Amino acid sequence: MKHLKIKINNLEFDWETVLKDIDFVLNKTDRVAIVWANGAWKTTLLKVLTWEITNYDWSIDNVWNLSLWYLKQIHSSDETKLVRQELKEAFTQIIETEKALDEIEKKMAENPHDLEIIEQYSSLLEIFNNIGWNDYNNKIHNVASGIWILELLDKKLNEVSWWQRTKIALAKVLLESPDILFLDEPTNFIDMWSVEWLESFLQNKWKSGYVIISHDREFLDRTCDLTYEVQPKRGITFYHTNYTWYLEERDRIEKKKMENFKREQEFIEKEEKLIDRFRAWSRAWWAKSREKALDRRDIIEPPYIPKKPKFFFNFTWELPEKVLSFKECFVGRKEPLFFINEVHLYKKQRIWIVWENGVWKSTFLKTIMRELDVLDGMYNRWKGIQIWYYSQLHEELRKDKTVRENFELAGINYPEQNLIWLIKHYLFEKEDLDKKVSDLSGWQTSKLLFAILWQKEYNLLILDEPTNHLDYDTRESLEQALKEFEWSILFISHDRYFVNKLATNIWFITNNELSVSYWNYEDYRYKIEHNLDMDMSLFDEEAELNLVLEEKLWEKEFKRLKEKFSGKKHRRK
Repeated sequence: MKHLKIKINNLEFDWETVLKDIDFVLNKTDRVAIVWANGAWKTTLLKVLTWEITNYDWSIDNVWNLSLWYLKQIHSSDETKLVRQELKEAFTQIIETEKALDEIEKKMAENPHDLEIIEQYSSLLEIFNNIGWNDYNNKIHNVASGIWILELLDKKLNEVSWWQRTKIALAKVLLESPDILFLDEPTNFIDMWSVEWLESFLQNKWKSGYVIISHDREFLDRTCDLTYEVQPKRGITFYHTNYTWYLEERDRIEKKKMENFKREQEFIEKEEKLIDRFRAWSRAWWAKSREKALDRRDIIEPPYIPKKPKFFFNFTWELPEKVLSFKECFVGRKEPLFFINEVHLYKKQRIWIVWENGVWKSTFLKTIMRELDVLDGMYNRWKGIQIWYYSQLHEELRKDKTVRENFELAGINYPEQNLIWLIKHYLFEKEDLDKKVSDLSGWQTSKLLFAILWQKEYNLLILDEPTNHLDYDTRESLEQALKEFEWSILFISHDRYFVNKLATNIWFITNNELSVSYWNYEDYRYKIEHNLDMDMSLFDEEAELNLVLEEKLWEKEFKRLKEKFSGKKHRRK
């Protein structure tokens, strides 16, 4: 079978070892998730595997010349190129064959009776038909439709936004169909429907292998059946399971490692005491012999236990039951984007806002914060509302300023020791205070913004993709802290695991109108899949609802829903 044989003895940056003792085979059909904490150099490993980094002690054998592609942002020398043309360039063999056919056709026009040229043309035309030239436009259409960029095909690259370019880059690498695909955080900055389409595409239509780095836990579960764990300055641990089972297996293995390490440490401590006791007496020879045996012993390394950040959220003590109200509103900038018949935000609700593109998302959030007015209708906001907005691009931070200076710009003028104490909760060190934000990684920048947020008071949090760049353990810490927040949260996220943990309600747009769904994303999808156009919060409150459900669902499903929703009171005002 085609495969890569990978051996990385040691890779250093600035005299610090970042990867070592990595030795494994990557087969053409393997579907691998690379996981572990931020700072474990997972992205560096992908760059090593795709030959972007070559200055280290290594060997990679590409058996049978596998084609490899690594997802990157689109950067074109010709910004006037159409998106359709950019995607067409994924079909290199078709383009080259098409050019060759054009050249031969010119020769045929000049020498119509040259049998050798005619034979060349026939052979090349057969190849052209076999490589699917007549189907590549359909492939472009299908992928563009699935990833929601169909309307961009006839736009120029310089006319699309950065997040649309992310989708274009993803579409192009899928169309190139390499033997092994390397995807680094492919679900960041794409909407929920595109994530689900990509999931299905990889599961059902992708014929080769891939290696994925992603913090989207559900995405990994559905696309990968192998999980490779990278630990800082150590090798790789291989788990032949998906992500969920890997977590259970890892906990079991790490617990066993800790037990072995503790026993080893107890043994060493006991031996050292005996050696010290007899070193100066008549049994010094015995002590020396034991000391040599101890020196020769293979010492068990302690298991790697990642530190977890601690998130905190302050809040003002005053908040009414009803925080925001929209009634018969049109939302937009100059022209209406969508209509809101009647929607309210109540205290302690955590609302997931479902968006399909970056236009109305930005407009809606700016409307809520009163940076834009509603075009028509009534929008009321409690006068004592204090909002904190967390943007996915960290626009609240000055990237050209240091960490310390960003605290000062936010009005947080603490003595250095207090700042150090504060940032340590988010796994920063003292020396990080004088680093520019532009020099921080994405996950460090996210945590810096949360650290500043901790020192503010507010009663409404608006979070735009708060889990981007955060690793698994950090996301779980954030989830728990947000669930304990006393007041209201509006958030945008394509992390379905995060949504299902946090959301109490959903606001979503269909047919240019904002609607409400109760409970989380799992329940929302359930209603869509079973054509249940009803409010689950009414369960057992309207007599006819049980009869409708029994008609629509199998008895087992009806019983499951009844157990989940009956007897629960939901706020509907």
